[in-house]
Amino acid sequence: MLTKVLIIGKISYTLDFSILDEFTNESISITNASDLKRSFTGLGANIAYGISVFDSTPVLVSIVGKDFDIEYREYLEKRAIKLMLYYQNDKETATNYIIHTPNENVIKINQENAYRFIAEQNLEDKFSNEELKTFEAILIGTGKIEADNKFISKLHSICGNTPLIYTLDGNIKELVNWRLTQILENTTVLICTSEELLQIEQILKQTTKEILKKYPRLKYIISAYNREKIVIYSLEMTVKISSGPAEEIISEEYWYDAFRAGIIFGISLKKPIIEAAKNGSALASYAVEKRENQQYNPSPEQVLLRSYEVNTTIKS
Repeated sequence: MLTKVLIIGKISYTLDFSILDEFTNESISITNASDLKRSFTGLGANIAYGISVFDSTPVLVSIVGKDFDIEYREYLEKRAIKLMLYYQNDKETATNYIIHTPNENVIKINQENAYRFIAEQNLEDKFSNEELKTFEAILIGTGKIEADNKFISKLHSICGNTPLIYTLDGNIKELVNWRLTQILENTTVLICTSEELLQIEQILKQTTKEILKKYPRLKYIISAYNREKIVIYSLEMTVKISSGPAEEIISEEYWYDAFRAGIIFGISLKKPIIEAAKNGSALASYAVEKRENQQYNPSPEQVLLRSYEVNTTIKS
């Protein structure tokens, strides 16, 4: 079912390989490595991919470098994802390095490259106000608090009652009270992990229910403890959502973006929030059957069937 969803977030590569020498106190001038495994990642791209599983055509806004068109663009466009991109042609696309050592240590290096300039971009360069008003749901999750606040404020001023969904992307440490207040004043749904919600409560010095009371536009806070325990908070109820029934769990690492994609798609169709979350849980169950992001590919009907097996517990 076609729906218009706008996603603003990161596109990145992940480069994964092993080295043959362990790091020691002595510097290693050179070492050999295994073959490189390249995969496509980034919160924005992952969520756009998940929405495309429903035969929908999401619009993805991000900033990339000179290497993006070589391979990544075609890959996303084959998923019917519409790309509205800013380019930094003197830089590379954001890249994550995962290095495995012989002693099973893992070193992760995140290199923002072109993406560090996302907050400097303007939506009016890509969309007219009338085009923005046509979206049925909008996700903002840049991982940059300045960019998050800028885009949410702009979209709220233009789009009126369009659901604005905010999610964090590793930027919880950037949040301060006044920035967070500005964001929540214009947000319809907040999606976060349980750890992030605890820190938000501490920043605002309020409980989740008090936060919902303070910000009338904020209808739901969705907190993910893990795939087996997802909680929806609203003023009227608290709902626990169970995990979807995966046939085989290959990796529990990549379910969260698929979960967010399913929720956003459901919201765009004006589905009840519980139904949207069950769709998200069902889609996440397909993601754990693969070893990396953007590899699962069930039909919309398969996701719907699994959503019927997701259990809910409601407390008024």
